Amino acid sequence: MSSLPLVDGLIVALDLFEVKTALSLARRLSEYVSWFKVGSQLFLRGGPHVVEELRALGARVFLDLKFHDIPATVGRAVEACVRMEVGFLTVHALGGRRMLTAAAEAAVGSGTQILAVTVLTSLEEEELSEVGLSGGIPGRVCSLAALAGECGVPGIVCSARELTSLREAGIRPEVIVTPGIRLAERQGDDQRRTVSPREAFALGATHIVVGRPVLESADPVKLVRNLLQVGK
Repeated sequence: MSSLPLVDGLIVALDLFEVKTALSLARRLSEYVSWFKVGSQLFLRGGPHVVEELRALGARVFLDLKFHDIPATVGRAVEACVRMEVGFLTVHALGGRRMLTAAAEAAVGSGTQILAVTVLTSLEEEELSEVGLSGGIPGRVCSLAALAGECGVPGIVCSARELTSLREAGIRPEVIVTPGIRLAERQGDDQRRTVSPREAFALGATHIVVGRPVLESADPVKLVRNLLQVGK
């Protein structure tokens, strides 16, 4: 067994289509990784079974389904996820005050923390304007993060590039999860507002999500071991 400790701030995204492949990778990494992200792609293939298998490894699950619906529907969906004992669960902050409040209330007293997705890391300023959202990305992230906090949502998801703006605005969520983490620039990457692991933690992220660099690595265990030296 390795003497390397688990780093609670590292979340490996199991953005894979095959359940067996995802669980096999999780088993290989479970000595070093305490969090795994399950998104819609994997959850639609494996359902609650995937969550159960990951929890059986002793891992915590970040269920990234980004709920965005009427308040009653989201509240019931959160209740269903709470029963699976996931650690983090995402909803879209753009669902508004009543939806965010319903999500937060549905998780009260559980071990599930709701995270409000602010602006997707794949979006750029021009695309934000195309969907009718003005004020620029940093301003939009700040306003949505503030709204989430007012509704009792303890955490947010945003690019680390917006963390300085949040800090300057005095907005300090309990949990800040930053996707779009890259170890090097990639051609054809659909993530736009990316940063390195070191940058993300330095800017104030509590957790980073690393997916493609691990999934595409010839030696994912070695890559994760190296990442542990970069984290907190």
